[in-house]
Amino acid sequence: MIKNIRDYNVDKLIQDKKFVEERFKYEDGMFGHCISLPSIYDLKEPYKSHHNNVPLRGVLDYTPYFKEIFDSFKTEITSFRLLRRKADSSYGLHEDKDMGDGIKRFQIPIVTNSDCWLCVTHYDKISEGWTEENSYTMEDFGRRFKGRYDSYQLQPGVMHHFDTTKIHTLFNEGDTDRITLLIDTKVNDWLENWIENEFFPF
Repeated sequence: MIKNIRDYNVDKLIQDKKFVEERFKYEDGMFGHCISLPSIYDLKEPYKSHHNNVPLRGVLDYTPYFKEIFDSFKTEITSFRLLRRKADSSYGLHEDKDMGDGIKRFQIPIVTNSDCWLCVTHYDKISEGWTEENSYTMEDFGRRFKGRYDSYQLQPGVMHHFDTTKIHTLFNEGDTDRITLLIDTKVNDWLENWIENEFFPF
């Protein structure tokens, strides 16, 4: 896990988040927990029609801080979404290879709580089980992967990057929803240099 040396403005992130949430529902996005922010003109194929991004809401021109972040990447963005993990819930175990090869994923938590934990195993795949949401507890997870995973609490306004090809999950055991800005980008020389110079171990 690595994180950016820069802190993003949480107040501005929340302001843009509120604008989006007043107009669109997370339930209408993929898996019922995301809102895709770009328009059809902001993404190229095959990404504009990728299931992660449908439906595209086209709100970047009305959310200036989100647009500033979007425009700061000197590489092709393949997905730019708000994700919600509801209170007292967890993802199923998964890896993020669905956008294809040569993609890196970043996230900036906007709203979180002290009972949210990102847990990343040391495995590229698992044999069976726990792929459904809320099918296990963090205690169950700890017993199954004892000594073979890393856990993190990600702070609001900080961009993080980790190897999403490893099996991982996120637990929100708090009583408030967690909202994060998720960004997928193509790898190029600019991105590699940016990661090397602007990120450090978490």
